[in-house]
Amino acid sequence: MMRPDQLQKLQELSERLADSFLLEADPAEWPGKGKGPVDLTQQERGDRYWCKKNAMATGGVLRFTLDLMGKHQTGSTPPAEEDADMDKRIKEAERRAAEATKRVLGKAKAAFDKRVHGKG
Repeated sequence: MMRPDQLQKLQELSERLADSFLLEADPAEWPGKGKGPVDLTQQERGDRYWCKKNAMATGGVLRFTLDLMGKHQTGSTPPAEEDADMDKRIKEAERRAAEATKRVLGKAKAAFDKRVHGKG
């Protein structure tokens, strides 16, 4: 069971996350704004794609935070089940983050090697 001060902190966090999500999800804030897809440079396309992924990640954290608050307020999940479910979700998120990090680092290394050493 969450304490009132924890619920208050979650509420404040959800408000900050919502503000961030609204800014990050706004296409007017993305690189290459106002350009058609064919007019974007490779750098702009990559940066734009990253901005979309970042907005989705922030939205996911916001949704998770709101779900957590909602479950607590409605009491829809018994605390022991909620803890077990939370552990599963955390482990899955950590596994996906590790995979994504490995992929990104591999791509970054390949790009670095190609740029610096001319390796393909």
